[in-house]
Amino acid sequence: MSAQSQAQIGAIFDQLLSLRESVNSLQQMENERVGTLRGHQTVDVDGSFLLVFQKLQNNIADMEEALATIAEATGDAPKF
Repeated sequence: MSAQSQAQIGAIFDQLLSLRESVNSLQQMENERVGTLRGHQTVDVDGSFLLVFQKLQNNIADMEEALATIAEATGDAPKF
């Protein structure tokens, strides 16, 4: 694969890392705010919020895994 493709794969990994960090920041902000929602939105607000953020993190991990598979298949990364 070309140097341009390698650079693009690296850039996407960087974007996914940034996205992961942004999701973590949002989760922290919402955890501070969620106390005001208690009893109004769901039976288990903390559990519901945790599941939503876990799903976001899992989706990011799936994208990272798919990108790693592409990189490995094209010879841009070592086989795992």
